[in-house]
Amino acid sequence: MCRRAVAVATVIASAAALATSCTSAPAPPANAGAGVRIDLNTPQGVRAKQVMDMLNSDWPIGNESVKTLATPDLVDPVAHTMDSLWWDRPYTLAGVEVGANVATLHMLTSYGARQDIDLRIGDDTFVSRFVVTTEKPKIESWQDVDTALSRTGARYSWQVSKVDDGRCEKVAGTNTSESLPLASIFKTYVLYAVETAVTAGTVNWDDKLTITAEAKKLGSSGFDKLPPGSQITVREAAGKMISTSDNMATDLLIGRVGTHAIEEALVAAGHHDPASMTPFPTMRELFAIGWGNPDVREQWKKTVPANRGNLLHEADSRPYDPDPMRSHTPASTYGVEWYGNAEDICRVHAALQRGAVGRAAPVKDVMSEAAGIDLDPAEWPYIAAKAGNLPGEMTFSWYAVDRTGQAWVVSFQFNWPRFHSANAGGWAMMIIKQVFGLLPRYR
Repeated sequence: MCRRAVAVATVIASAAALATSCTSAPAPPANAGAGVRIDLNTPQGVRAKQVMDMLNSDWPIGNESVKTLATPDLVDPVAHTMDSLWWDRPYTLAGVEVGANVATLHMLTSYGARQDIDLRIGDDTFVSRFVVTTEKPKIESWQDVDTALSRTGARYSWQVSKVDDGRCEKVAGTNTSESLPLASIFKTYVLYAVETAVTAGTVNWDDKLTITAEAKKLGSSGFDKLPPGSQITVREAAGKMISTSDNMATDLLIGRVGTHAIEEALVAAGHHDPASMTPFPTMRELFAIGWGNPDVREQWKKTVPANRGNLLHEADSRPYDPDPMRSHTPASTYGVEWYGNAEDICRVHAALQRGAVGRAAPVKDVMSEAAGIDLDPAEWPYIAAKAGNLPGEMTFSWYAVDRTGQAWVVSFQFNWPRFHSANAGGWAMMIIKQVFGLLPRYR
């Protein structure tokens, strides 16, 4: 049976408006929950066991299933919460507490987070309270970061760097030279190309871009209500491309400067392997190859980057037709992504800030429209951010200036072989915020 989904999930902004899919999670380990038993001689025990069974089942969770669990007024919110949790199965039961009309499940998620589900059971034996809490990992050292991330089951990279005179100096990190999916962080290269063109005088911030019906198929978080034929400015498109990760705006900007300009930006901003993304794919082209019909993922995987131009041209020449059965299937397993490493991310952030002068000065505002993290503005007066999310991938990056004027770049990349919900991103943000708390020690 297939489950419904509205879109490919995102952390800061939506990545693609796709539709429905089916998926199977890995089987729980043989000793999952070994020694932990839920007694079924009380209604609260029965409901606790039902919750665990529903979360670990390959059978989708929906309102009809939740009607057998929760009171009528809680069906919608519990179904929404459990739907999100379901994507992160299997769950290991670490412990259970059962009291008078209450039960608490202590669980370990598939990405290593500790979560509790607090249940209250009414006199009618249905769940009348369903509250999920995630334990914040304790991060007091760089080693603590790796201890937490090593349990995620992801290929991952993270790096903290100081930026002085436009140069990145690594302070800490792991797998910093490993090329991993960038997801929407690739849009920083698009902005760099725009910045370069504005500086050269070949593009103006108030130049008009025209929205088309085909472009709207990619999804637009900032201009979704504007009809085809409407116009937006380069400045407006750039702002939404970064702050809300607007996909349509991204391709409109790529169309304005040309893919060759993005390829030049890769080189100029210090990407470690520009050839790996040459020819440079637009969002429409890559989405069509990764999640569209016809399915050409195997062809992409077997074709060296330099020879992928025909596949990109073919994808661009036909209407975008997303396959609803693959909306939660990672395309990076076929190499369908934009790639870069932590060192690239630092360099492109530094390059953007270095170039944000004169006519290109608005780039500083574009990059800081959405901080993407809750930090004390007195300690961090300037925060530029870009993050991204596609099935199986979550990425985060910041260029932040502390109160002493020291600039830092912090980045994290996660790549799983299967989809994870935004809950995994929320857990990662608990770690990342504590990483920022460590930085003053290294000024």
